[in-house]
Amino acid sequence: MMRKLYRGLASARLTLFLFLILAVTSIFGTLVQQGLPRGHYEEIYGPTLFSLLDLFPIFDLYHSWWFTGLLLLLAVNIAACTARQIPRLFRQIFSGDRNGDDRVFRTAPITMVLQSLSPIDEIRRKSRILLRSLAGEPAMTCREEGTYLYAERGRYARLGMIGIHASVLLILAGGLIGAIWGFSGQMRIDEGTSSDTVELFGGGETRTLPFAIGCDDFSVAFYENGMPREYRSDVTVLEGGKKVLSATIRVNEPLKYKGLKFCQATYGIAEASGFRVVARHAGTGTEVPLTLDLMKKAPLPDGTASFAAARFVPDFQGRGPALLGVLLRPGEAHDIFWLFHDKGERRAESHGGYTFDFQDFTARFYTGIQVGSDPGVPLVWAGFVLILTGFTLSLLGAHRRIWVRITPVAEGGEILIAADAGKNRKGFEERLDEACRKIFTG
Repeated sequence: MMRKLYRGLASARLTLFLFLILAVTSIFGTLVQQGLPRGHYEEIYGPTLFSLLDLFPIFDLYHSWWFTGLLLLLAVNIAACTARQIPRLFRQIFSGDRNGDDRVFRTAPITMVLQSLSPIDEIRRKSRILLRSLAGEPAMTCREEGTYLYAERGRYARLGMIGIHASVLLILAGGLIGAIWGFSGQMRIDEGTSSDTVELFGGGETRTLPFAIGCDDFSVAFYENGMPREYRSDVTVLEGGKKVLSATIRVNEPLKYKGLKFCQATYGIAEASGFRVVARHAGTGTEVPLTLDLMKKAPLPDGTASFAAARFVPDFQGRGPALLGVLLRPGEAHDIFWLFHDKGERRAESHGGYTFDFQDFTARFYTGIQVGSDPGVPLVWAGFVLILTGFTLSLLGAHRRIWVRITPVAEGGEILIAADAGKNRKGFEERLDEACRKIFTG
């Protein structure tokens, strides 16, 4: 039973099947955006489909129990395949009939038989030249039945396969560690405040950090068309209420601290005040600059009407910051309208004989910082280094072995040649034929 289980786990078919399943399931991780709030998914897919997708946590696929299980099974499968091949590879690397075993001249992938009329010593000399040109300095053993020579090159090239398999295991181990113990989320920190809470993507859960991040200042620069050109957060790391580190986080310039990575992800207006509106009387052309706070009113030029700011929206339907203004006249219904602060040509709104222009305001921003923890990254990097080493050994080196047996005959000697090229057998056979003709018949 255990033997059958081991064979099944060490099957190359299982490897291909797992790779196929992982590739197909990863498509869902590409099609379904990961890490959004759960309510957003329910709005997109509806209650029924949402419940089905949530059952197999598709919305956080790469941290789901079944995806982690597939990776673990693949790691076990590759480990079993490697363990099954190691004894054979070690026999090829560290053994191999170096003292001359006649069976190799019948079982080797490449065999040749030559006849030479030269003296035995001359045949030995030419055989040494042959082996030296194809594999390296040969070892020679003399026996009653004849002389045996053996040479090899690239003995450790076969270890490249073990290195490649081990590198895949390291990468999988790094991925599993990241999936189980890593996390990804976002912090919202208002200017002048600090936070130690990360809202995790996908599940609405939170993670408390062993330290806090304070936002000392946030700044944003814009292009002429109003698109943000650069935004940056000047932050302080606080431990036990004490400042231990100050840094600036920009897009593509993250802060790394204690295994965590803090990236500038988004920003917004946390609080606004000091709304500056210019009111112009349509009849007299009189302009009055107004500086308002929410729910505060200011008199207008005719002395009877007043204007108040009722509500502020940082981004109204994609049109940018907007102020809900209220025109108040004694004995009349309030005139309520939106004023927009943008870079367009028309910002002013005309109501009740006045033109109102929302020109500016004082904003306190918040910074959205994406936080990621992946403790498996060192193993992944080690796996990439090992896989490059393994491919280098496998592709640039070839384990090549050549055996020669020289048997004296009535006139000259008989030369038996056996070889194992490791790879590119046809090319090596052509080189061997050419070398034999050149050395023994030239």
